[in-house]
Amino acid sequence: MLTAAHCVNGDPLGALVVFFRGTEPARPVYGARVAARYSPDPGEMLPNAAPDVSLADLSLDLAVLRLTEPVRDRRPVPLAADPRRLPKTLRIAGAGLSGRGVGRLRTATLTPVAASNTGLTIARANGARICFGDSGGPVVAQDRGGTYVWGVASAVITRTAPCGGYVVVAPAAQVFSTTGVR
Repeated sequence: MLTAAHCVNGDPLGALVVFFRGTEPARPVYGARVAARYSPDPGEMLPNAAPDVSLADLSLDLAVLRLTEPVRDRRPVPLAADPRRLPKTLRIAGAGLSGRGVGRLRTATLTPVAASNTGLTIARANGARICFGDSGGPVVAQDRGGTYVWGVASAVITRTAPCGGYVVVAPAAQVFSTTGVR
């Protein structure tokens, strides 16, 4: 299971992983332990992508969790293969804060507005807000081969917490690419 590392910091007992059917949590809930943590290289912003953004100030972290038991009724979603091939649109899923409470799965379409040469992506939420608690949620893209994981929500960019219109996406392909791109 892939998530943001800061979502499981300082948790000596482990984590719980919840799957959803539609917008509602589904049983069973799985226990999990951190198997590995990664701090991807933020890289350098592509020319003119976001001249006012300091990559050193952005949260960028990934963690792999090992579930305590196998998941039998779902198939894994493949990971992006190349962090340099930025999709035109992305989709985020999260169950963080909202005006209707917490714990309901919501999705939103994202438009990438800036990217680094290593795949770090800053994306704008279209008609939605990304809130605290959405960190660690999957950010996926789609191509002719189907849906794949681009990365995970790593930070909300906002001037007025707890929600904002922009999200920093930690790129899965940079860490897990089979093409040798790191």
